[in-house]
Amino acid sequence: MPDFEEDTFKDMSFRKSLQYHFTPSTLKEGFSGLMLMSLMSLAAGMVLGMMAGILETLPGLILLIIPAIGMRGNIFGAMGSRLGTALHTGMFSTSLKSHSILNQNIYASMVNTVLISFALGVMAWVLAFLLNINSIGLIEFVLISMIGGIISSIFVLTITVGVAVTGHNRGWDIDNMSAPIITAAGDMVTLPAIFIAVILIGGQGSIIHTMLFILLGVLALAIIWLTVRSDLDIMKRIIYESIPMLLVAGFMSTIAGLIIDSKMDGFLVLPALLVMVPLFLEDNNALGGILTSRLSSMLHTGMFDPDIFPGKKVLPNFLLIYLYSLVVFPLVGISAFVVSTLMGVGTPGAGTMVFISTGAGLIAVTIVNLVGYYVAIAAYRLRLDPDNHSIPMMSSIVDASGTVCLVTVLIMANMV
Repeated sequence: MPDFEEDTFKDMSFRKSLQYHFTPSTLKEGFSGLMLMSLMSLAAGMVLGMMAGILETLPGLILLIIPAIGMRGNIFGAMGSRLGTALHTGMFSTSLKSHSILNQNIYASMVNTVLISFALGVMAWVLAFLLNINSIGLIEFVLISMIGGIISSIFVLTITVGVAVTGHNRGWDIDNMSAPIITAAGDMVTLPAIFIAVILIGGQGSIIHTMLFILLGVLALAIIWLTVRSDLDIMKRIIYESIPMLLVAGFMSTIAGLIIDSKMDGFLVLPALLVMVPLFLEDNNALGGILTSRLSSMLHTGMFDPDIFPGKKVLPNFLLIYLYSLVVFPLVGISAFVVSTLMGVGTPGAGTMVFISTGAGLIAVTIVNLVGYYVAIAAYRLRLDPDNHSIPMMSSIVDASGTVCLVTVLIMANMV
């Protein structure tokens, strides 16, 4: 974990902006980001609802879809958090020189994208194989994952850099905005990218698939070799710290996909529930991202000590997340119902969908608050950069726990 001396900070106004009594601007920035995220994630839900037929045709694909969606937020949400910390500590610049913080973050995020996309495809196939789940083949899993991941990451990277640069120029606290916007961007482009990859690849094996698989495997090995030999120390540290955590996060998110797959028949009967899944999970992820970004920046700048129990400077941040959730989760149910009705897909009704999203959301956000705090302080105490660990670990836990909360409430409501 980096050590920052007091004279490192070029702009100490951050100490005021992160007072434990959060300001109206905190609420405004957070709600703005969350509302934008909700609209963008709703587009992802629409795509997933329209993919109901593909999910029937290509069994097991949901095992890849859930972690693939989350991974964009894991990789680029962590990048946004690192850039937010650099902004608060006066170390950020818009320079794209090879050794600049911004450029090394860009390199690291794209390397992580290629390597983790390959790993996610393998994980999905292994889990399906071990549990005897009917699914597409290993090569198809990896190709869909990597092609979809690379396409979507180009767009999410552009948005992440844009948020950081705009925040730098306008004096925003991007800890309140980057996580929701980046999470939503990941949602919005990942599912269409996977849809494109499915169209290009399909579910049937061929010699072309095998050749592409070998080519992408060689690409992954070349990237590892170049990374090891690189003299970009910040980039190497980000990758070395991120990969283990991203692998754990990917596995846990794959478990979330398994939970949904186990109730897929119910989701296919009422596709409105599929429409709600990305929006629900990514709202939880965005709330977790806001919390962990704030806590990471507070730890970096000495705003609180990492005690075993949250102190008085941390508890208002928990309250902030609850305030956001009281608005966000009812909107999840309402917006998913409206869009599903316009799409002409089966829905259990507006009241039921609001009950499901709000009930499951409030349970899940309690887990978000507790896990977010302990993940951040654990990374800090282990002298690991919380920016590289908090968001990926949070996202994976939120995917798994949020899916459990959602499916549990659906079962209680006799929906699946």
